[in-house]
Amino acid sequence: VLIPTGRFQMGGTEHEHVVARKAGSQPSWLARELPAHWVAIERSFALGRYPVTVGEWRRFVRATAWQPQLDIDWTQPGFEQDDWHPVVNLSWQDAQQYVRWLSMMTGALYRLPGEAEWQYACRAGTRTAFSFGDEIGTEYANYDGHFTYGAGVRGEFRGGTTRVGSFQPNPWGLYDMHGNVWEWTQDPAHDHYDGAPLDGSAWEEDGDPARRIVRGGAWLYQPRYLRAAARNGYSAVLANDVVGFRVARKLG
Repeated sequence: VLIPTGRFQMGGTEHEHVVARKAGSQPSWLARELPAHWVAIERSFALGRYPVTVGEWRRFVRATAWQPQLDIDWTQPGFEQDDWHPVVNLSWQDAQQYVRWLSMMTGALYRLPGEAEWQYACRAGTRTAFSFGDEIGTEYANYDGHFTYGAGVRGEFRGGTTRVGSFQPNPWGLYDMHGNVWEWTQDPAHDHYDGAPLDGSAWEEDGDPARRIVRGGAWLYQPRYLRAAARNGYSAVLANDVVGFRVARKLG
């Protein structure tokens, strides 16, 4: 999907944080989303319509004879999946191998999106907690529906991933930007936005390169983690059943 150039406010707002705290968010979590700041995405890029699927990952494995570094089986995450589910149990390092292979096979430059690019694409021109508004229900995304956010109501807990594209896309045509699986981004983990780039580039300086930012929330998580502004950091060598990834492609 073509992501246009433009400006957006990155981070969480005071009003949103009031609601998030009522939903159980810890102050230390919300502090990661500050200070809110304007970012200009100066170069358009393409972003995967869906997270990378089991079927797409399977083609990579067959082509490269890839072997996992950890004793974790991506084919058996603990719940049923078919080729149209987002692949899980893959580390940030695994995702890097995939984008290098995809670039080599296609001649285009594939990569992980930067954190700012990810949030910009997730928001898709909106300024609400989620791209579809300030409320969320399990008809909009895959998360733990035992819990609510704001004036939302309880819903379904599906106990695993859902097929990509099972819910409505955001205004730019991107699916599963909220829930289903956390998604790796390029950026090392930073505990706040002080000093963050304002041009949409990945924030490679400082931070903790052993941990990388994941975005979007997941099927096992409460709805407060699915907010467009919410951010988390995971070990780059960690692989588990709540994290996948989406690819970006350089244009021109």
